[in-house]
Amino acid sequence: MSSNTYLSKESSRKKPQTLLQLIEFENYGFENILDKFRNLNNRRFHNNNTSNYSLPNDKIEINRLQLSHMLLKNAFGGNFSSPVHNKLSDGISVLDVGCGAGHWVIENAEKYPKSTFVGLDMSPIFPKDDKPQNAGFIECNVLDGGLPFPSNTFDFVHQKLIHAEFTENQWLLLIKEIARVLKPSGYAEFMEVENYIHNSRPHLKEFQEKVKRFYEANNLCFDIATKLKDFIDYTKCFSEVKIDTRKIPVGKWGGFFGELMLIYLCMTTEAFATMKGKMINCTKEEYDKIYENIYKEIEESNTNLVYKRFYAQKI
Repeated sequence: MSSNTYLSKESSRKKPQTLLQLIEFENYGFENILDKFRNLNNRRFHNNNTSNYSLPNDKIEINRLQLSHMLLKNAFGGNFSSPVHNKLSDGISVLDVGCGAGHWVIENAEKYPKSTFVGLDMSPIFPKDDKPQNAGFIECNVLDGGLPFPSNTFDFVHQKLIHAEFTENQWLLLIKEIARVLKPSGYAEFMEVENYIHNSRPHLKEFQEKVKRFYEANNLCFDIATKLKDFIDYTKCFSEVKIDTRKIPVGKWGGFFGELMLIYLCMTTEAFATMKGKMINCTKEEYDKIYENIYKEIEESNTNLVYKRFYAQKI
């Protein structure tokens, strides 16, 4: 898909004039493509050979994403770290890459009614109708030709928790695409999590090492949170990269927030169960036993996860 796809199609219908009208116009009837999904262990997944994304895209996943959005907003004290609050209040164009169920887009669209928010994701789990007038969504796999927008379209581009689903080259291409669609002096922000749980014990350490070996064997960037700043710098598209870091407790030792993080971690582990069972070459039953041991270790130790927000201004 070229960057001008959404501007070049011909139709007998009247052409829309605004960015959001354009999105709604070009998505008409798009959801009727056959064979987009497959069911594994009672969860719905993508049926797409061009993506390494290993999480499901069903109603249970929407609930997990909602909990993630709430916890991370609370941990960081807001939905973004970039200095764009005043600009959002005045009215700018914003893109959320990998928007998931659209919680970030909708919440910010309601808070900043003068700005326009666009969410983009390969999973059609974002709302079709129940959304603010200044919010729109596009179903799109960014690995299939990049971001479907002209250059210099957005003032702020946000991306969160793609994890280890891209190769290093794909990460570099995506960052360059984000820079391309950003206006000069616009901000890009990325949030990722370190893939090692800190203060982990033997069962968890062994599991994490097996998963790491799988990702590396398949040329996927396992430790993106430690490499992302270097990738952003490498593109030479941005000024100084700033990093906002939070060490978040997991388990009872972290109080109510820590218990919610443990629930979120459990939901994430269950979501990954089908694919990660294949990663470490075990059955679903064996995976469940491994996870039971890991859960006990987390309950008994002061484990934590480290999340980082990287933000920088386009040169």
